Amino acid sequence: MIVGMSQLAPCLLVASPMLLDPNFLHSVVLLVEHDEAGGMGVILNRPLPVTLQQICQESRLAFTGDEDATAWRGGPVDPQRGIILVRGGLPEAEDTVLDFTDFISYRKDLLESLLVEPRSTFRLFLGYAGWGAGQLDQEIQEGAWVRVPLNPEWLMPEDPQELWPLAIQSITG
Repeated sequence: MIVGMSQLAPCLLVASPMLLDPNFLHSVVLLVEHDEAGGMGVILNRPLPVTLQQICQESRLAFTGDEDATAWRGGPVDPQRGIILVRGGLPEAEDTVLDFTDFISYRKDLLESLLVEPRSTFRLFLGYAGWGAGQLDQEIQEGAWVRVPLNPEWLMPEDPQELWPLAIQSITG
């Protein structure tokens, strides 16, 4: 089952160079959900200065992955909420399928299993970007965001600082 699909989601939103809000300056957002009530996504290019190992220690969760792996700032809303972007594996009915290999999940049991599987490929986002009813549509019309199709190669960039310039270049040619 594909949850949260709409005319816009899933897709990527690239912040316009004119968007100066510090929460979204030079950001690329994975738009996960969008409907008449609003939208929700995660910022793909904002690593946090905290490792997954530190988060797991504070949360009393087991962790056997890369000790340098970081958590990511998903957005300014609800920074205690964890959202997982997973590559590979089988999504459950409540997960949001993005493409053939990637999905979004909010399940703590899935996070716990990913944290102890060193070969798993995932990103843990804390917080999210949210828009109220009609807000995102208006911001797109005003030129704050450019909608681009989902690009799986951009979902987990090795160098997050290069994602926004790459996205801008893909738009402007």
